[in-house]
Amino acid sequence: MPQPEQNQQIKAILFDLDGTLIRVQMSEFIPRYLKGLAAYCVDQAKTERFTKTLLQSIRDLIQTEGDGLQTNEERICQWMEEKLALPRATLQESLIRFRQNGIDGLRSMVHPIPLAQQIVKECRQKEIPLVLATNPVFPRFMIQARLSWAGLDEDDFYYLTSYENSSYCKPQAGYFHEVANLLGIAAENCLMVGNDTNHDLAAVAVGMQTYLVDTWLVERDGPEWPCENRGNHADLQRFLQERLGSY
Repeated sequence: MPQPEQNQQIKAILFDLDGTLIRVQMSEFIPRYLKGLAAYCVDQAKTERFTKTLLQSIRDLIQTEGDGLQTNEERICQWMEEKLALPRATLQESLIRFRQNGIDGLRSMVHPIPLAQQIVKECRQKEIPLVLATNPVFPRFMIQARLSWAGLDEDDFYYLTSYENSSYCKPQAGYFHEVANLLGIAAENCLMVGNDTNHDLAAVAVGMQTYLVDTWLVERDGPEWPCENRGNHADLQRFLQERLGSY
């Protein structure tokens, strides 16, 4: 496993979203999202069965690394068709109707982090490429909505990972390789910033530098990844000012 060198130049920053740039309790957000979407598929599947099956498909994306030939969206659609006989076109239509009519019901669950907004602004002033490296298990519109509700600008990010454009998920090595390759920047010159000890720190496996934001820490079972840099949002701001100010 490549070991990140902490003094390597930072040429790109990957920011996790939930718990890092915005405040949201995903253990409550995801069930409400699934139930809201299920309301637009009720003619094809009962709510409980639909939500359970879609949740299983998301877990499968995270737990089972793909072959890189299918996007995460394609894998979810295939799963839902196999398990519920739900055609892809029907699921897509339900997503469109949910986006148009149901998404605002989730707005109250998302809260801004003013210091995170300032950190993004300072990084942009350094003209360093930023990636919104949220786990790509949601459609792009769901990520865009959370950004907007939290007062963040999508245009601040060079790239945003969603299930339409990604073939892997965190903590899979393929996810981090995919982003680094897209940037055209060596993994050791990328910094992954996130609050998840498993999903985000797994970037170490491909040689990326990491920063664990522990304001709203998420700890999971699994490999224990080394972490040289850790602190709250104020600590992260100072760290980035020091590291980016030296180049």
